[in-house]
Amino acid sequence: MIRTMVVDDETPAREEIIYILEKFKEIIIIGEASHGLEALELNEKLKPDLIFLDIQMPKLNGIDVARKIIDGLYRPYIVFVTAYEKYALEAFEVNAMDYILKPISEERLEKVMRRIIANMGKGKEEYIYKLNNLIASISHQDQETITRICVYDMGKLIPLDSKEIIYATVEDRNTVIVSTKGKFEINYTLSELCEKLNKSTFFRSHKSFLINLDFIEVIEPWFNSTFNVVLKNIDMKIPVSRSQSKEFKELMNIN
Repeated sequence: MIRTMVVDDETPAREEIIYILEKFKEIIIIGEASHGLEALELNEKLKPDLIFLDIQMPKLNGIDVARKIIDGLYRPYIVFVTAYEKYALEAFEVNAMDYILKPISEERLEKVMRRIIANMGKGKEEYIYKLNNLIASISHQDQETITRICVYDMGKLIPLDSKEIIYATVEDRNTVIVSTKGKFEINYTLSELCEKLNKSTFFRSHKSFLINLDFIEVIEPWFNSTFNVVLKNIDMKIPVSRSQSKEFKELMNIN
């Protein structure tokens, strides 16, 4: 029997994978985890043969979990699950690693499982080598974020270190950065800026705000599970929308 664990922060996604896997007589589900830290704990405790691991999870994503598993003593086989094709194309194909795209295709999952069942127990060292290469490749892609940006001020360009950015917002259809050096317009949209800045530091708290988590001074619970945050040196409250509150709570370790 292949002792299997499913890791995803969304309950319906875990249930869907488990439902399909239960059709295989070779599979036994021994556990499920809703976040990366729980996955690492259960990996050491339950010692599964196989983990289905979601990549996009708050606080500790699937790539970080895989990296820590590789560095640990117990290293099961991993099938990555992702809703983002940018993670599931070149890097996975080049390194011949298994992945599942969301929404999950039963046909694709069954194809992956047939291959895993046939190969389980063979060439573990080669598998670890491929997994290391995959992690390095994806980590390199994720590290392609900007550490500095040039902003306009009276016809001149002013270089800003990303650490100097307090928050960004939209005013009169223009994207504005508020920083320790002042307030400036930039040519990026807020979504483009969000993609370029380090996601462990910058958080899209609301459709109109991108905030630097390191500048948060006070978090105020608000109605309907939302929050307001007060940033250092800023005389205003910035909202955390309901759709973003779950991820925000996990990032800030709010129980």
